[in-house]
Amino acid sequence: MITAPLFIIFLLVAFGMVKWGGTHPGVLAFGAVLGLSLASTTLGGPILDGIETGMSAALSAAANIAGGAR
Repeated sequence: MITAPLFIIFLLVAFGMVKWGGTHPGVLAFGAVLGLSLASTTLGGPILDGIETGMSAALSAAANIAGGAR
């Protein structure tokens, strides 16, 4: 499942890629279509679960480094 913070991160990366010349909007739209088609297959679930687990681990590690975890 795509969570709101993950969507915001993807949106910021996409905006930065277009603004600073990394890619064109059409390429991002094509990537979004491919991503949606992949998400509708049986491979989409495990990939999204892996992304969510990775993001949770990264946020937990950042909180531990910052001293926020008690």
